[in-house]
Amino acid sequence: MYFNAVSVGYSVPHNDFNATVHSVFQSAVNLQLENDGELLTVVSSGRADLPQGIRISTPKTFSFEEMHAGELVACRGRILRFESSELAIDLRNARIWKCNLPSLIGDITNPLTATAWKKVWKVLGKRQQSMGGEFITKDLIFSYEMAQPGRLQKVDEAIHNLIESTQRFDLTNTTVIETLIGLGTGLTPSYDDFLVGYLAGLWSTAQGRRERVHFLSELGDGVRQYSSRTNDISRTYLLHATHGQVSSLLFSLAESICKGENSVNLFYKAETAMQVGHVSGMASVVGLLVGMSVWNGEQLLKETIETMDFLDNPVSANHYSE
Repeated sequence: MYFNAVSVGYSVPHNDFNATVHSVFQSAVNLQLENDGELLTVVSSGRADLPQGIRISTPKTFSFEEMHAGELVACRGRILRFESSELAIDLRNARIWKCNLPSLIGDITNPLTATAWKKVWKVLGKRQQSMGGEFITKDLIFSYEMAQPGRLQKVDEAIHNLIESTQRFDLTNTTVIETLIGLGTGLTPSYDDFLVGYLAGLWSTAQGRRERVHFLSELGDGVRQYSSRTNDISRTYLLHATHGQVSSLLFSLAESICKGENSVNLFYKAETAMQVGHVSGMASVVGLLVGMSVWNGEQLLKETIETMDFLDNPVSANHYSE
């Protein structure tokens, strides 16, 4: 099997490298680099571009599931080969994927941007009703003292304090990050996904302002400090997000909101971003929407959440793991 890579993430080495298969899924396989232990993710053509990704052109029936963890992988002359498989991937003509969230200059006070932002909340609400999730609750935005029965109060407190710290540009207390990283359900713990989206929202509204960029640097340091609390896969997404690098799905949605799109395309991008995993996509989108509104749309955020009736009786297992 010989496939061409459609895209490679900016963090994929340009020189020769060795790796081993870290984990295998139907439409993706993670590789762990020999020199620094970082992960690369090879994905089929229907998946998103990733900062650490190698997206290849595959037929719809293709699956990576015949591969095995621990299998040796080598890239020589930009051709990636697997020791126990006939699979070879040509990286030479692939385009480089690297998003630029700071270039979006999002401003939630712009009426068009605010309208698009609200519409995505509504799409999120409908999906929440049909599938359930852990994040779409009023106590996420307001004081943790309003926490619903069964919720972990320290989680609500951490999110509330994270939002306040961001508004004050003061991250003296990094326990808010320590509490959230590694917490939640899913292959990538859902609060990690929230943080990835939150970072994306902040980067897209930083507008090059010194105090915002400085805070993002401090927040990134905090995330990196506690990143060992989660698994390798989730850690990879978090570390890239600290540099303003996320999947093409999340970036595309952020871009549409910042541009104030009001079309079927906006709804499609929102739905597509939310469909990643069981709750990962929803968690990331919640983080994105909250992050985009923290610095200049706090009142809009509260008003929007208060008027969403489905939040009064959310469909949620309120299930957490530590």
